[in-house]
Amino acid sequence: MKKPVKILLFILCAVFAGVFLFSGWKLFTMWKGYHDSRQQYDSLTDRYTSTATPAPTAEAFAAPDPAAATPAPQAVEVSPIYVDFNQLQSENPDVVGWIYSENTKINYPIVQDHNNDNYYYLHRDIHGDYSGNGIPFMDVKCARDFSSYNTIVYGHHMNDGSMFASISDYRTEGYYAEHPTLYLNTPGQDYRIDVFAGYVTDADSNTYIISFPDTSSFQLYCQDMKAQSDFASDVVIEPGDRIITLSTCSYEYYDARYVIQGKLVPLGVETGETTVSAVG
Repeated sequence: MKKPVKILLFILCAVFAGVFLFSGWKLFTMWKGYHDSRQQYDSLTDRYTSTATPAPTAEAFAAPDPAAATPAPQAVEVSPIYVDFNQLQSENPDVVGWIYSENTKINYPIVQDHNNDNYYYLHRDIHGDYSGNGIPFMDVKCARDFSSYNTIVYGHHMNDGSMFASISDYRTEGYYAEHPTLYLNTPGQDYRIDVFAGYVTDADSNTYIISFPDTSSFQLYCQDMKAQSDFASDVVIEPGDRIITLSTCSYEYYDARYVIQGKLVPLGVETGETTVSAVG
């Protein structure tokens, strides 16, 4: 074999070896990122949340006795999880809530940057360290107590199904039928999220409007969003209601997003009628 041919073959082998090693390194760092992120959020869940909240007793669900001197207690719905926000916020004061969806990977704290930087937590974890997975974060223009007409929460669409990847599954009626609700715990109030819309939208669309001049314009907005939905919902938005929008990347076109929107229903308060506990 002539010397120039040998040199060419050596160069090609070196290039292929370099590509192989680089690809292997990229795959390893991706796997390690997913692994470290899972470990971190599993640790947060173990340390700061529990499902030990007791369900109401059978007596609490009994029909009121008209002859009784005092009316029977009314059952109230509670969140499936309890979150120790005192301890969690001591780890990071930017924590504003915890989002949970049963039988999915959505079980994360929500943060909002205190310096009003919407990009700070895009690639940082709860400790502010670099993380490709990031952490679900609230738009800095929203009220920390979720009292805005429309609270926007962003989360990455990770290839391993973590963060907000599973909200894209709301494209089908069947998935919505199995997951019509999520739960939001906050330091001041827990909520059930009654999902009423899910659809693809632009990153700068009207979906991301947070404030409205009045209740009527807000209700019209909700009707418009519901009309775009990939599934049908009978959730009604009434005066005084507030909603939450969960947003993640989608890949139909450049800068596409998939969002689900839900009505925030306060939990742990008497409603005047017997309700079923979320704890089982």
